[in-house]
Amino acid sequence: MQPEMEQSLVVEFEELFTLRDRIRDVADGARARLLAEGLIDRLEPELYDDELELRSQGPGRLYIRLDRYHLEIAGAPLNLQTHILAAILLEMAGVFRLTSVESGFSMVVEGGPGRPLQMVAQAFAAEDGGGEPMLDRRFTLTWEWCSATTGYSLQVSSLEDRELFIGFKARESYMTVPELREGNWMAEQIRRFDAVVSRLYRQMGWSRHW
Repeated sequence: MQPEMEQSLVVEFEELFTLRDRIRDVADGARARLLAEGLIDRLEPELYDDELELRSQGPGRLYIRLDRYHLEIAGAPLNLQTHILAAILLEMAGVFRLTSVESGFSMVVEGGPGRPLQMVAQAFAAEDGGGEPMLDRRFTLTWEWCSATTGYSLQVSSLEDRELFIGFKARESYMTVPELREGNWMAEQIRRFDAVVSRLYRQMGWSRHW
């Protein structure tokens, strides 16, 4: 995949009634496990009554939020195995039944030589010849589809012919924590996103390399 890709993961589960009483232990245990497995070494926790937030320190925008109903990981870099990170946090919290898992991947790509972004009509002058040529130079495409067990959505948008946003989400209706940790489902979604990006590039006449 491309280095400019970001990942997100949202896991919903049956309510954790005891999380409030164990939130400090979950936070300390999760940080120790993540450090031991070499995933993240700088996460600053913020604790609330029944909610834990972890944010990366230094470069990056990694954000993790765990409450009684769901776990959200956002702004994850390409090299972070979000499914293992999620499984560790879910195991520490005592989650055993997942009601849905949604993985997301996104890229923002700059246009330029070899990467034209002329996705809207050219501007035109008013009939009376006065004023400046004006046009709202935004373009958005959305597409949704599904397989036997997974729903997918794709969003492609451009702004002012300068940059292109590609966002992809896959949502599974049921999964166990061991299945999530195993990573086969996540690997399949990464392959699907990579195929979508390659197809878009071909249709736009772009190269995957500058």
